[in-house]
Amino acid sequence: MIKKVSCIIPAFNEEKTIAGVIKTCLETPEIDEVIVVSDGSEDKTVAEVKKIKGKIKIIDLKQNHGKGYAVVQGIKEAKNELLLFMDADFVNLQPYHLSSIINPVLSDQVDMAIGPNFALEKPFLQRTLLTTPFCGQRCLKKKDVLPVLKKMEKSKYGLEVFLNNLFKKKRVIVTPIISNKELHLLKHKKQNNWLPKYIQEVWEIVQLTAKNKSKEYRKKIKKELSRELSSYFQVSIKKIKEYLNED
Repeated sequence: MIKKVSCIIPAFNEEKTIAGVIKTCLETPEIDEVIVVSDGSEDKTVAEVKKIKGKIKIIDLKQNHGKGYAVVQGIKEAKNELLLFMDADFVNLQPYHLSSIINPVLSDQVDMAIGPNFALEKPFLQRTLLTTPFCGQRCLKKKDVLPVLKKMEKSKYGLEVFLNNLFKKKRVIVTPIISNKELHLLKHKKQNNWLPKYIQEVWEIVQLTAKNKSKEYRKKIKKELSRELSSYFQVSIKKIKEYLNED
């Protein structure tokens, strides 16, 4: 029996791009189910999804809980044993991009495939997040995450760090999404007041990454990250702390 894939797309205010991502998923032969989880979206994300015909489930969370929680709600509804996680802010995405991530897991050559693209890189964080892919495009087996769903729900925007740690002793491959066209819509082009949310996302990733390090190391990273974020976005460190609701 040929295995099929359930694609889970967490989305927060992605009305500009969500339809294109879903249509590409529906055109990908290995995918026979698309689950969109609107994580407290305040724009027309849900309305755009409802316009599309196909095997689509919509989970409309009324409050924003974070990426980890949203993805877990999708996993609970998924009918297939293979899962594909996709970010909702892609443009010019093609079915073969998704197939290249799916097929290594589908053929049981690996336990998880990760599909980064260069547009997702954050240059100002290179000294902090050095070696492991942190992108949202991943194909994996549902049985590997079912036992840890409660912990995954709490990972928020550190979901990718959580999965990297979960699969660190398993077979993992990186299959980059490559295109000569723009693939990823930058946050300032798709959302108003995007900066506080973006800083929070980066902060949560770094915190989870440094969780098992020494107290001194965490303090150093926190101080350096505040300075780098402040410089990169040309705002004060005080403003960074305000965005994070910190004293």
